[in-house]
Amino acid sequence: MKLTPRARLLAAYRGERPDAVPALADLSYWHAGNGGGKFIPGKTDGANRDKVDALLALHRRTGAAIHLNLGTFYREIHGAGVQVTSGIRGEHYFHRFETPVGTVEERREWSDVSFSWPIVHHMIQRTEDLRVIRYVFERIAYAADWELFRQVDARVGDLGLPLVQVPYTGMGFLMSRYAGVEQTVMFALDAPEELQATLDAINTAHAQVCRLMAEGPSQVLFHSDNLSADVQSPPWFQRYSAAHFRRMAGIAHEHGKPLITHIDGRLRGLLKATRDCGVDGADAVTPAPWGDLMPHECRAEAGPGYVLSGGVPPDSFSPRVPLRTFDAQVETWLALRHTSPALIIAPGDQVPPDGVLERVARMVAAADAARYD
Repeated sequence: MKLTPRARLLAAYRGERPDAVPALADLSYWHAGNGGGKFIPGKTDGANRDKVDALLALHRRTGAAIHLNLGTFYREIHGAGVQVTSGIRGEHYFHRFETPVGTVEERREWSDVSFSWPIVHHMIQRTEDLRVIRYVFERIAYAADWELFRQVDARVGDLGLPLVQVPYTGMGFLMSRYAGVEQTVMFALDAPEELQATLDAINTAHAQVCRLMAEGPSQVLFHSDNLSADVQSPPWFQRYSAAHFRRMAGIAHEHGKPLITHIDGRLRGLLKATRDCGVDGADAVTPAPWGDLMPHECRAEAGPGYVLSGGVPPDSFSPRVPLRTFDAQVETWLALRHTSPALIIAPGDQVPPDGVLERVARMVAAADAARYD
């Protein structure tokens, strides 16, 4: 019997063998760049749900499964003395913490080129700002919102799964959001004790979220540090993040849930490092020639039980790339199914705005025909 896209995804994530290789896509970037409009960052209440019907229609048109993202399924409860404000101010989106020990603010600006909100002012500029972040995270609590989850779960149905997010590690948070890569590295050199204390505070708080998300009706937990080995090298990862990865994986497995992490950059060393921490798989895996490992090298490093989701470089969905090149990349990735069923085919992160949706459908058709020996 032919499985639904949801059932195929769940089988792969749970270490089972589906009837065919699951095919997944993130079409939200394509949708934004083709008249879908601005999404509002920072929202945890499903504020972008007006775009979901069109997005689901794109997935039905292409046949690709979806991880439907309507925000996080938890609410932040800030402690006494912490005032949080966010929203649109002129041309900028801002997120601001005011505390008795100082005030910090992140600012983003909409880009009509990238159809996104790149950060133009990081929240953390000085060592003193780390104390503000610690003050916030040492006093934060969280509450699950399973009613929103049930709404999203019903909305996506058999087409995929709700994206149940577990927040960044402390290091991922600083590098990707609050401080940026360069400033975070400078803190590691110039203020290592302040940096470590801040990482510990964030990780302790985010472990609360991981446990909340594992305890509820979630099927799979998804974590993102936007890992890339040229930013968080394997030694850097071991020094600052591995312990928290092990903690997250332990919490997830205690409740019978797989934990998938998002590695959308350089792979060498990180597939093995996350696997050794107990993580069950990686999302957005992009192999050579755009990435740094060939598909068979990805499987060799990850081992047979680690789910590899990705395999097709996003640029290959552009008409600039010959169709024969695209087809060869699809077939090379699908060939990994003969080594292990822990495999999902998808764009290596997102289909870009100039991507051809017919190529997504072509990838899905190839996966549907890719049966197991």
